[in-house]
Amino acid sequence: MKQFVWVEVREKNESKVLVKLFKNNVEVFEIRRMKDGFQFKIKVTDYEKLKKIAMYRFRRVRYEGVLNLWHIIRKKWLILVGLFFFLGFLFFFSNVIVEVQVIHSNKEIRELVRNALEEAGIDTLTFKKSFREIEEIKENILNAYPDKLEWLEIEVDGMRYVVRIEERIITVPEEKKERCHLIATKSSIVRKIAYQAGDAKVSVNDFVKEGDILVSGEIMANENVTSTVCATGKVFGEVWYNTHVSLPMNYESQVETGKKRWNFMFSRGSKDTFLLRPRMDHFVNEKKHLFTLFGYEFYFVIQKEVQVEQRMYSEEEALSKSLLLVDEKMRQKIHEDEEILDKKVLKKNVNNSTMNIEVFVSVLENISKQEEFQGELEEGF
Repeated sequence: MKQFVWVEVREKNESKVLVKLFKNNVEVFEIRRMKDGFQFKIKVTDYEKLKKIAMYRFRRVRYEGVLNLWHIIRKKWLILVGLFFFLGFLFFFSNVIVEVQVIHSNKEIRELVRNALEEAGIDTLTFKKSFREIEEIKENILNAYPDKLEWLEIEVDGMRYVVRIEERIITVPEEKKERCHLIATKSSIVRKIAYQAGDAKVSVNDFVKEGDILVSGEIMANENVTSTVCATGKVFGEVWYNTHVSLPMNYESQVETGKKRWNFMFSRGSKDTFLLRPRMDHFVNEKKHLFTLFGYEFYFVIQKEVQVEQRMYSEEEALSKSLLLVDEKMRQKIHEDEEILDKKVLKKNVNNSTMNIEVFVSVLENISKQEEFQGELEEGF
Protein backbone atom coordinates (compact mmCIF):
# COMPACT_ATOMS: atom_id res chain seq x y z
CA MET A 1 0.00 0.00 0.00
CA LYS A 2 1.38 3.38 -1.04
CA GLN A 3 1.86 5.92 1.72
CA PHE A 4 1.92 9.67 1.00
CA VAL A 5 3.29 12.78 2.64
CA TRP A 6 2.51 16.45 2.07
CA VAL A 7 5.54 18.75 1.74
CA GLU A 8 5.64 22.54 1.84
CA VAL A 9 8.12 24.81 0.04
CA ARG A 10 8.32 28.63 0.18
CA GLU A 11 8.79 29.35 -3.54
CA LYS A 12 6.40 31.27 -5.82
CA ASN A 13 7.96 29.88 -9.04
CA GLU A 14 6.12 26.57 -8.98
CA SER A 15 7.42 25.38 -12.37
CA LYS A 16 11.04 25.77 -11.36
CA VAL A 17 10.53 23.56 -8.31
CA LEU A 18 8.59 20.93 -10.23
CA VAL A 19 11.39 20.66 -12.81
CA LYS A 20 13.88 19.96 -10.02
CA LEU A 21 11.56 17.31 -8.58
CA PHE A 22 11.15 15.65 -11.97
CA LYS A 23 14.92 15.54 -12.52
CA ASN A 24 15.31 13.74 -9.15
CA ASN A 25 12.59 11.19 -10.02
CA VAL A 26 10.12 12.59 -7.45
CA GLU A 27 6.56 11.98 -8.62
CA VAL A 28 4.05 14.70 -7.59
CA PHE A 29 0.44 13.58 -7.20
CA GLU A 30 -1.31 16.74 -6.04
CA ILE A 31 -0.55 20.46 -5.56
CA ARG A 32 -2.11 23.08 -3.29
CA ARG A 33 -1.08 26.69 -3.79
CA MET A 34 -0.43 29.16 -0.97
CA LYS A 35 0.25 32.89 -0.81
CA ASP A 36 4.07 32.60 -0.79
CA GLY A 37 4.58 29.03 -1.98
CA PHE A 38 2.76 25.75 -2.38
CA GLN A 39 2.30 22.24 -0.93
CA PHE A 40 2.62 19.03 -2.89
CA LYS A 41 1.88 15.36 -2.21
CA ILE A 42 4.53 12.71 -2.90
CA LYS A 43 5.21 9.13 -1.90
CA VAL A 44 6.87 8.63 1.48
CA THR A 45 9.67 6.68 -0.23
CA ASP A 46 10.53 9.78 -2.31
CA TYR A 47 10.85 12.13 0.67
CA GLU A 48 14.56 11.34 1.18
CA LYS A 49 15.28 12.38 -2.41
CA LEU A 50 14.36 15.97 -1.53
CA LYS A 51 17.62 16.28 0.43
CA LYS A 52 19.48 16.28 -2.89
CA ILE A 53 17.74 19.52 -3.90
CA ALA A 54 19.72 21.80 -1.59
CA MET A 55 18.58 25.06 -3.10
CA TYR A 56 15.08 24.74 -1.56
CA ARG A 57 13.97 24.18 1.99
CA PHE A 58 11.30 21.50 2.10
CA ARG A 59 9.16 21.02 5.23
CA ARG A 60 7.11 17.94 5.92
CA VAL A 61 3.56 19.03 6.78
CA ARG A 62 1.62 15.84 7.36
CA TYR A 63 1.16 12.24 6.37
CA GLU A 64 -1.87 10.73 4.76
CA GLY A 65 -3.66 7.50 5.69
CA VAL A 66 -2.34 5.13 8.35
CA LEU A 67 0.98 6.93 8.64
CA ASN A 68 -0.78 10.17 9.50
CA LEU A 69 -2.62 8.43 12.32
CA TRP A 70 0.60 6.85 13.58
CA HIS A 71 2.37 10.20 13.42
CA ILE A 72 -0.39 11.86 15.47
CA ILE A 73 -0.17 9.06 18.05
CA ARG A 74 3.60 9.46 18.38
CA LYS A 75 3.31 13.21 18.69
CA LYS A 76 0.38 13.27 21.09
CA TRP A 77 1.03 10.07 23.03
CA LEU A 78 1.06 11.78 26.44
CA ILE A 79 -2.35 13.34 25.79
CA LEU A 80 -3.71 10.04 24.49
CA VAL A 81 -2.38 8.11 27.47
CA GLY A 82 -3.88 10.71 29.82
CA LEU A 83 -7.20 10.48 27.98
CA PHE A 84 -7.09 6.70 28.23
CA PHE A 85 -6.49 6.82 31.98
CA PHE A 86 -9.15 9.51 32.40
CA LEU A 87 -11.71 7.34 30.62
CA GLY A 88 -10.57 4.38 32.70
CA PHE A 89 -10.97 6.31 35.95
CA LEU A 90 -14.32 7.67 34.76
CA PHE A 91 -15.51 4.14 34.08
CA PHE A 92 -14.12 2.94 37.40
CA PHE A 93 -15.73 5.65 39.50
CA SER A 94 -19.00 5.33 37.61
CA ASN A 95 -19.30 1.60 38.18
CA VAL A 96 -17.46 0.84 41.42
CA ILE A 97 -18.87 1.00 44.95
CA VAL A 98 -16.56 2.54 47.57
CA GLU A 99 -18.92 2.42 50.57
CA VAL A 100 -21.82 0.29 51.79
CA GLN A 101 -23.83 2.15 54.44
CA VAL A 102 -26.26 0.00 56.43
CA ILE A 103 -28.73 2.13 58.38
CA HIS A 104 -30.39 0.69 61.50
CA SER A 105 -30.27 1.42 65.21
CA ASN A 106 -29.69 -2.24 66.19
CA LYS A 107 -26.00 -3.18 65.85
CA GLU A 108 -26.75 -6.91 65.60
CA ILE A 109 -29.16 -6.34 62.71
CA ARG A 110 -26.61 -4.10 60.95
CA GLU A 111 -23.89 -6.76 61.24
CA LEU A 112 -26.29 -9.50 60.14
CA VAL A 113 -27.28 -7.63 56.97
CA ARG A 114 -23.71 -6.46 56.26
CA ASN A 115 -22.40 -10.03 56.36
CA ALA A 116 -25.24 -11.22 54.13
CA LEU A 117 -24.49 -8.45 51.63
CA GLU A 118 -20.78 -9.32 51.55
CA GLU A 119 -21.61 -12.96 50.84
CA ALA A 120 -23.87 -11.80 47.99
CA GLY A 121 -21.05 -9.69 46.48
CA ILE A 122 -22.13 -6.25 47.70
CA ASP A 123 -19.03 -4.81 49.33
CA THR A 124 -16.56 -1.93 48.98
CA LEU A 125 -14.45 -1.87 45.79
CA THR A 126 -16.88 -4.07 43.86
CA PHE A 127 -18.73 -3.28 40.64
CA LYS A 128 -22.31 -2.12 40.81
CA LYS A 129 -24.98 -4.77 40.46
CA SER A 130 -27.78 -4.59 37.93
CA PHE A 131 -31.32 -3.85 39.04
CA ARG A 132 -32.29 -7.51 38.63
CA GLU A 133 -29.29 -8.70 40.68
CA ILE A 134 -30.12 -6.27 43.50
CA GLU A 135 -33.74 -7.43 43.57
CA GLU A 136 -32.62 -11.08 43.77
CA ILE A 137 -30.16 -10.29 46.60
CA LYS A 138 -32.88 -8.46 48.57
CA GLU A 139 -35.29 -11.36 48.15
CA ASN A 140 -32.66 -13.95 49.16
CA ILE A 141 -31.70 -12.03 52.33
CA LEU A 142 -35.33 -11.55 53.38
CA ASN A 143 -36.01 -15.27 52.77
CA ALA A 144 -32.90 -16.24 54.77
CA TYR A 145 -33.96 -14.24 57.85
CA PRO A 146 -37.78 -14.17 57.89
CA ASP A 147 -37.94 -13.91 61.69
CA LYS A 148 -35.54 -10.93 61.86
CA LEU A 149 -36.15 -8.78 58.77
CA GLU A 150 -39.46 -7.27 57.71
CA TRP A 151 -38.25 -5.06 54.85
CA LEU A 152 -34.97 -4.21 53.13
CA GLU A 153 -34.10 -1.62 50.48
CA ILE A 154 -30.78 -1.13 48.63
CA GLU A 155 -30.38 2.32 47.04
CA VAL A 156 -27.53 3.43 44.77
CA ASP A 157 -26.27 6.87 45.83
CA GLY A 158 -23.37 7.79 43.54
CA MET A 159 -20.48 5.52 44.51
CA ARG A 160 -22.15 3.96 47.53
CA TYR A 161 -25.01 1.69 48.47
CA VAL A 162 -27.41 2.93 51.15
CA VAL A 163 -29.17 -0.05 52.77
CA ARG A 164 -32.26 0.62 54.85
CA ILE A 165 -33.79 -2.06 57.06
CA GLU A 166 -36.98 -2.58 58.97
CA GLU A 167 -36.65 -5.16 61.71
CA ARG A 168 -39.40 -7.71 62.18
CA ILE A 169 -40.79 -7.43 65.67
CA ILE A 170 -42.50 -10.60 66.78
CA THR A 171 -44.86 -9.67 69.56
CA VAL A 172 -45.51 -12.44 72.03
CA PRO A 173 -48.93 -11.88 73.58
CA GLU A 174 -48.52 -11.21 77.26
CA GLU A 175 -50.30 -13.75 79.36
CA LYS A 176 -53.09 -11.95 81.13
CA LYS A 177 -53.15 -12.47 84.84
CA GLU A 178 -56.54 -12.65 86.48
CA ARG A 179 -55.59 -12.25 90.15
CA CYS A 180 -52.43 -10.56 91.38
CA HIS A 181 -51.10 -8.25 94.07
CA LEU A 182 -48.38 -5.62 93.84
CA ILE A 183 -45.85 -6.67 96.47
CA ALA A 184 -42.66 -5.03 97.79
CA THR A 185 -39.37 -6.30 96.35
CA LYS A 186 -37.26 -4.74 99.13
CA SER A 187 -37.55 -2.88 102.42
CA SER A 188 -38.07 0.87 102.04
CA ILE A 189 -40.17 3.90 102.91
CA VAL A 190 -43.03 4.49 100.48
CA ARG A 191 -42.68 7.88 98.74
CA LYS A 192 -45.00 7.63 95.76
CA ILE A 193 -47.98 5.44 94.75
CA ALA A 194 -49.32 5.30 91.17
CA TYR A 195 -51.68 2.42 90.42
CA GLN A 196 -54.52 1.80 87.94
CA ALA A 197 -56.25 -1.26 89.38
CA GLY A 198 -56.47 -2.79 92.86
CA ASP A 199 -56.81 -1.61 96.43
CA ALA A 200 -53.88 0.30 97.99
CA LYS A 201 -52.80 -1.17 101.32
CA VAL A 202 -50.02 1.33 102.10
CA SER A 203 -49.70 5.11 102.25
CA VAL A 204 -46.90 7.57 101.56
CA ASN A 205 -44.22 7.52 104.32
CA ASP A 206 -45.16 3.97 105.42
CA PHE A 207 -42.27 1.61 106.06
CA VAL A 208 -42.64 -1.70 104.18
CA LYS A 209 -40.62 -4.91 104.16
CA GLU A 210 -39.87 -7.24 101.30
CA GLY A 211 -42.96 -9.32 100.46
CA ASP A 212 -45.53 -6.89 101.92
CA ILE A 213 -48.66 -6.30 99.81
CA LEU A 214 -48.61 -2.75 98.47
CA VAL A 215 -51.68 -2.85 96.24
CA SER A 216 -54.09 -5.75 96.70
CA GLY A 217 -55.94 -7.49 93.90
CA GLU A 218 -58.83 -8.25 96.26
CA ILE A 219 -61.54 -5.58 96.29
CA MET A 220 -63.15 -5.41 99.73
CA ALA A 221 -66.57 -4.21 100.88
CA ASN A 222 -67.76 -4.55 104.45
CA GLU A 223 -64.68 -6.64 105.22
CA ASN A 224 -65.65 -9.12 102.47
CA VAL A 225 -63.97 -9.78 99.13
CA THR A 226 -66.43 -8.62 96.47
CA SER A 227 -64.21 -9.09 93.38
CA THR A 228 -60.66 -9.85 92.34
CA VAL A 229 -58.44 -8.08 89.78
CA CYS A 230 -54.83 -8.03 88.77
CA ALA A 231 -53.36 -5.01 90.53
CA THR A 232 -51.40 -2.81 88.13
CA GLY A 233 -49.22 0.24 88.70
CA LYS A 234 -46.01 1.25 90.43
CA VAL A 235 -45.05 2.03 93.99
CA PHE A 236 -41.85 4.00 94.56
CA GLY A 237 -39.92 3.77 97.76
CA GLU A 238 -36.81 5.30 99.29
CA VAL A 239 -34.13 2.59 99.29
CA TRP A 240 -30.69 2.83 100.93
CA TYR A 241 -27.30 1.65 99.69
CA ASN A 242 -23.72 1.74 100.94
CA THR A 243 -21.20 2.15 98.14
CA HIS A 244 -17.40 2.49 98.02
CA VAL A 245 -15.29 4.58 95.62
CA SER A 246 -11.50 4.96 95.27
CA LEU A 247 -9.89 7.90 93.46
CA PRO A 248 -6.15 8.51 92.81
CA MET A 249 -5.11 11.92 94.14
CA ASN A 250 -2.54 12.37 91.32
CA TYR A 251 -3.68 13.21 87.80
CA GLU A 252 -2.37 14.65 84.53
CA SER A 253 -3.36 18.11 83.34
CA GLN A 254 -2.97 19.27 79.72
CA VAL A 255 -2.29 22.97 79.05
CA GLU A 256 -2.18 24.31 75.47
CA THR A 257 1.09 26.12 74.59
CA GLY A 258 -0.32 28.02 71.60
CA LYS A 259 1.71 26.12 68.98
CA LYS A 260 -0.31 24.62 66.13
CA ARG A 261 0.36 22.50 63.07
CA TRP A 262 -1.86 21.48 60.18
CA ASN A 263 -2.10 17.88 59.07
CA PHE A 264 -4.32 15.44 57.23
CA MET A 265 -5.59 12.18 58.65
CA PHE A 266 -7.42 9.17 57.27
CA SER A 267 -8.97 6.47 59.40
CA ARG A 268 -10.77 3.19 59.09
CA GLY A 269 -12.34 1.62 62.13
CA SER A 270 -10.25 2.53 65.17
CA LYS A 271 -6.96 3.03 63.26
CA ASP A 272 -5.89 6.63 62.50
CA THR A 273 -3.03 7.47 60.11
CA PHE A 274 -1.51 10.94 59.67
CA LEU A 275 -0.25 12.11 56.28
CA LEU A 276 2.60 14.09 57.89
CA ARG A 277 4.63 12.82 60.83
CA PRO A 278 3.65 14.68 64.01
CA ARG A 279 6.56 16.77 65.28
CA MET A 280 5.16 17.53 68.72
CA ASP A 281 5.53 15.16 71.65
CA HIS A 282 2.15 15.94 73.18
CA PHE A 283 -0.80 17.38 71.28
CA VAL A 284 -4.55 17.23 70.90
CA ASN A 285 -6.36 16.95 67.56
CA GLU A 286 -9.10 19.26 66.35
CA LYS A 287 -10.40 17.58 63.19
CA LYS A 288 -12.89 18.39 60.44
CA HIS A 289 -14.37 15.66 58.25
CA LEU A 290 -13.64 16.14 54.52
CA PHE A 291 -14.99 13.10 52.67
CA THR A 292 -15.28 9.29 52.63
CA LEU A 293 -13.49 7.18 49.99
CA PHE A 294 -12.98 3.43 49.73
CA GLY A 295 -14.30 3.01 53.26
CA TYR A 296 -11.76 5.49 54.70
CA GLU A 297 -12.70 8.72 56.48
CA PHE A 298 -10.52 11.71 55.53
CA TYR A 299 -10.02 14.64 57.91
CA PHE A 300 -8.31 18.01 58.01
CA VAL A 301 -6.58 18.23 61.40
CA ILE A 302 -5.23 21.07 63.52
CA GLN A 303 -2.75 19.64 66.02
CA LYS A 304 -2.46 21.79 69.14
CA GLU A 305 0.61 21.29 71.32
CA VAL A 306 -0.09 20.71 75.01
CA GLN A 307 2.16 20.62 78.01
CA VAL A 308 1.44 17.69 80.33
CA GLU A 309 1.69 18.53 84.01
CA GLN A 310 1.40 16.20 86.99
CA ARG A 311 -0.99 17.57 89.56
CA MET A 312 -2.65 16.45 92.77
CA TYR A 313 -6.23 16.96 93.92
CA SER A 314 -6.82 18.71 97.18
CA GLU A 315 -8.98 16.71 99.61
CA GLU A 316 -12.00 18.89 98.79
CA GLU A 317 -11.50 18.40 95.02
CA ALA A 318 -11.00 14.65 95.43
CA LEU A 319 -14.13 14.36 97.55
CA SER A 320 -16.20 16.30 95.01
CA LYS A 321 -14.83 14.15 92.18
CA SER A 322 -15.54 10.96 94.16
CA LEU A 323 -19.16 11.96 94.74
CA LEU A 324 -19.58 12.49 91.00
CA LEU A 325 -18.27 8.96 90.47
CA VAL A 326 -20.85 7.72 92.98
CA ASP A 327 -23.57 9.42 90.93
CA GLU A 328 -22.32 7.75 87.73
CA LYS A 329 -22.10 4.38 89.44
CA MET A 330 -25.64 4.56 90.82
CA ARG A 331 -27.21 5.89 87.62
CA GLN A 332 -26.01 2.76 85.82
CA LYS A 333 -28.16 0.69 88.21
CA ILE A 334 -31.41 2.67 88.23
CA HIS A 335 -34.04 3.32 85.54
CA GLU A 336 -35.10 6.60 83.92
CA ASP A 337 -38.08 7.10 86.22
CA GLU A 338 -35.93 6.54 89.31
CA GLU A 339 -33.63 9.09 90.94
CA ILE A 340 -30.94 9.65 93.55
CA LEU A 341 -32.41 11.50 96.55
CA ASP A 342 -29.43 12.07 98.82
CA LYS A 343 -25.80 11.14 99.53
CA LYS A 344 -23.90 11.15 102.81
CA VAL A 345 -20.21 10.35 103.34
CA LEU A 346 -19.82 7.75 106.10
CA LYS A 347 -16.05 7.18 105.95
CA LYS A 348 -13.17 8.96 104.25
CA ASN A 349 -9.43 8.26 104.26
CA VAL A 350 -6.38 8.89 102.07
CA ASN A 351 -3.93 6.02 101.70
CA ASN A 352 -1.01 5.77 99.23
CA SER A 353 -2.18 8.90 97.36
CA THR A 354 -5.65 7.42 96.94
CA MET A 355 -8.86 8.69 98.49
CA ASN A 356 -11.25 5.97 99.65
CA ILE A 357 -14.78 6.89 100.66
CA GLU A 358 -17.84 5.00 101.82
CA VAL A 359 -21.10 6.76 100.91
CA PHE A 360 -24.64 6.23 102.11
CA VAL A 361 -27.01 6.79 99.16
CA SER A 362 -30.79 6.99 99.23
CA VAL A 363 -32.57 6.28 95.97
CA LEU A 364 -36.18 6.64 94.86
CA GLU A 365 -36.93 3.47 92.92
CA ASN A 366 -39.76 1.22 91.89
CA ILE A 367 -40.13 -1.37 94.65
CA SER A 368 -43.24 -3.16 93.34
CA LYS A 369 -43.84 -6.28 91.28
CA GLN A 370 -46.89 -8.35 90.39
CA GLU A 371 -47.48 -11.66 92.15
CA GLU A 372 -50.41 -13.93 91.36
CA PHE A 373 -52.64 -15.34 94.10
CA GLN A 374 -55.44 -17.85 94.38
CA GLY A 375 -58.67 -16.73 95.96
CA GLU A 376 -62.41 -17.25 96.11
CA LEU A 377 -65.21 -14.75 96.58
CA GLU A 378 -67.08 -14.73 99.83
CA GLU A 379 -70.51 -16.38 99.75
CA GLY A 380 -73.25 -14.02 98.60
CA PHE A 381 -71.04 -12.18 96.13
